[in-house]
Amino acid sequence: MSKRVLELVKIKLTGDISSMISFMRGRTSKGQGFTLGTGLIIAVIIIAFGFMMFFSFGLATVMAFQMTNKNCIWLYFPMAFVSATVFSFIGTVFSAQSYLFDAKDNELLLSMPIKPSDVLLSRMISLYLLNFVYSNLLFIPVGVAYGIFFHFKLLTGFFYILSMFTIPLLVTALSSIFGFLLGKLAARIPNKNLLTIILGFSTIIMLSAITINFGKIVEILMNEVDRIADFFNAYLIPLYWYGLATSFDAEIEDIKTSPFGVEAVGILPFITSVLFIVYVVYIFLSRNFESIVTRKVSTKKKKYVRTAANTKQTNIQLALIRKEVGYFFSMPSYVMNAGMSTIMSILLGVGIIMRGNMIVNWLPRMFPDASTSLIGLAIGSSLALCCTLNDVTAPTISLEGKTIWILKSTPLNPMKIFFAKAMLAPIVSLPGVCFTAIASAITLDIKLADILFIFFIPIIACTFSGFLGVCVNLKLPRFDWTNEITVIKQSLSVIFTLLLSMFFTAVPFVVAIVPSAYLERFSSAWAYGICFVYFILLVVLEIFFLATDGKKIWDSL
Repeated sequence: MSKRVLELVKIKLTGDISSMISFMRGRTSKGQGFTLGTGLIIAVIIIAFGFMMFFSFGLATVMAFQMTNKNCIWLYFPMAFVSATVFSFIGTVFSAQSYLFDAKDNELLLSMPIKPSDVLLSRMISLYLLNFVYSNLLFIPVGVAYGIFFHFKLLTGFFYILSMFTIPLLVTALSSIFGFLLGKLAARIPNKNLLTIILGFSTIIMLSAITINFGKIVEILMNEVDRIADFFNAYLIPLYWYGLATSFDAEIEDIKTSPFGVEAVGILPFITSVLFIVYVVYIFLSRNFESIVTRKVSTKKKKYVRTAANTKQTNIQLALIRKEVGYFFSMPSYVMNAGMSTIMSILLGVGIIMRGNMIVNWLPRMFPDASTSLIGLAIGSSLALCCTLNDVTAPTISLEGKTIWILKSTPLNPMKIFFAKAMLAPIVSLPGVCFTAIASAITLDIKLADILFIFFIPIIACTFSGFLGVCVNLKLPRFDWTNEITVIKQSLSVIFTLLLSMFFTAVPFVVAIVPSAYLERFSSAWAYGICFVYFILLVVLEIFFLATDGKKIWDSL
């Protein structure tokens, strides 16, 4: 590896770290010290990582116990290797294209006396480091579980550490070639953004289906260990040898000899296979890298035709709303990171269709003294909590970036701008709300008042969340970004909006659900009225803030 490649990697990592530090410090990026925002972000990251690793440890413990009973302990690390590879691939596959082929400085680097292969290698190393973090979120707990059950010895410990660095190698090769194929496919499709959104949401839906049926999947894995072992033995020979090598120290008689008679050599075919795949992918991409990066996709120009429809004067408020909706759907990263709760709402409706009878039968048994409004409250509150997690308005002001002066220079009342941005939240959430409300009306034996509650309260809650995002973003804007994803996914405004939305949305439902669960005479009108009045008051307060302090903050931006 040349010194030039290392310098490119260093520049990339330094830029990412500097951007992260600047993001944590917010608007006072030149200041020093530990801020509340920094602490909050670090806490969220630690909790997320901790939960993932604890979950992986629990699953690894179950599988280790089952494989011990089946005398297939050699299968433990191959299964863990495959699981970590799949997890890391899903986590980084859609980042591969932007890392390798869509980086904004690719053309600048290629104009310098730097080999295209060196630029590609530096990008692949950066992607490797990202995959290293993802894969070891799962693989480290696997090692901890193995150490508790079987105790690491010299060879197993060495092979385990070697595996920690081998998994991201394989994932980097797979995600790189997938990114290349995705770019080729996108070049042949007129609407590249639509393709990315469809693929992203398809992956999310698949993961959601796996999560819903996770218990069944684990049960199948536990009961079919013998068949899985036979499959590895017959079709995944390198992984089979890898399993024999890593389990040499497990003191199980029937696996003490590797295919070559020397246990340490058993892992060599596996490592060689991974390195060969990485080398082939690198050679292939390096020969095509320059043409991929510099290609110009020709698009058919649309001829403007003057018609009554496109020359008709439009209401200013509707034009502003259309602008926000159009901007939202023009960026796949915006849709997939900020609009995920719409998919969650639709999945809730699917769950009601599939298991609606269970909800109707289960709640009265759990709460025999409950009022008739409990089912409507339970579904409506769940739907509202899903919808308010659509943080689409939290970055809307920051996304104006350095061109915000254009919007400010127009003779528009700032309240029209605020309203247009806030309305993005209920508009994005509307498909999920409608689907779940219709599913509830068809599947469940509930009253008209319950159906209206399930529809209208989530919409009002979304309106509250939309105005909240605008208010928070006014107080915590960030205009020094170089990539939209910085403010869409990595800004204090988004984090505070999510936390505040969850808290304030949960309050009225707790107040209404508790008496509905234990008091049969608690009126549905009271339960639904509490939620309705609560959200209306919050929206009024937000509008008042925007009309007073909000305008002053807007003028000072």
